[in-house]
Amino acid sequence: MTFAVEAIQEPIAARITGLDLRQPLSAADAQAIDNVIAQYPVLVFPAQDIDDNQLLAFSENFGPVQVSVQYATRQNEHRLQPRISDISNVGKDNETFKAGDNRRMNTFVSRRWHSDQSYQPIPARYSFLLNYSVPARGGESQFADMRLVYDSLPQDLRETIENLSAEFDILHTRAMCGFTDFPEEERAMLKPSIHRLVKTHPLSGRKTLYLSVHATHVVDWPIPEGRDLLRELMEFATQPQFIYTHHWTVKDLVMWDNRTLIHRGLRYSPPTDRREMHRATVMDEPEWTRAAAPVNVPA
Repeated sequence: MTFAVEAIQEPIAARITGLDLRQPLSAADAQAIDNVIAQYPVLVFPAQDIDDNQLLAFSENFGPVQVSVQYATRQNEHRLQPRISDISNVGKDNETFKAGDNRRMNTFVSRRWHSDQSYQPIPARYSFLLNYSVPARGGESQFADMRLVYDSLPQDLRETIENLSAEFDILHTRAMCGFTDFPEEERAMLKPSIHRLVKTHPLSGRKTLYLSVHATHVVDWPIPEGRDLLRELMEFATQPQFIYTHHWTVKDLVMWDNRTLIHRGLRYSPPTDRREMHRATVMDEPEWTRAAAPVNVPA
């Protein structure tokens, strides 16, 4: 292992130093990062002066990179390349979004606790968020460790959820946020998916609660009872003792494990301050295997 690991908040977050992500990552170091993130599901790589191509090259060491949903359905709005999700309040004109702008409304979902792509049949494995600018106040990202949550659940609640599944639907979440203005082709692409509420992490072997604001109801339960259970679980999961809050600095790269965490972005002010972040996401594709040779970083 050619890098150093320093705990930021046990057992949730750690800082990784000694890697220059402008350079190719060896397969051995990629495997070592896998092992570290199984222990600390939030990894912070500070001061990484990389561009989107280098972000993608790093991400490709860990799984197949998703094509952004925004790019697939809103190409006229998307200002970045297809596999980069634009987690920003900046348009193609380089101006920040004004109040009432549909693009701004569509970002409010990310302020609710969620796991990336949990509404898809194959959800996300890791997300990689690169920061380009920090607003004057707020805008932190919070992460809740669902391993700790599962371990802390009352025994009767663990037994209740052990074999349950829930339906996850992002369109339902957007409607909850008051945003229903999205293209028909986006609606057609984003069908609900079903996932178990309890999963076992493939590297650590630990059980984790799999939850998200996208979870609409419990399969085979009456809707009111299932939604009440999901509410109880979410309230339990987002207690302070389970949460790490990341305060961003420019060119932080934060990598996190969506199989272990839920996360959200906090409100920032003033809303016209520039907040620019680019994200790559690799999917939890069971057939994917890591290449033996390093992934080349574009010049």
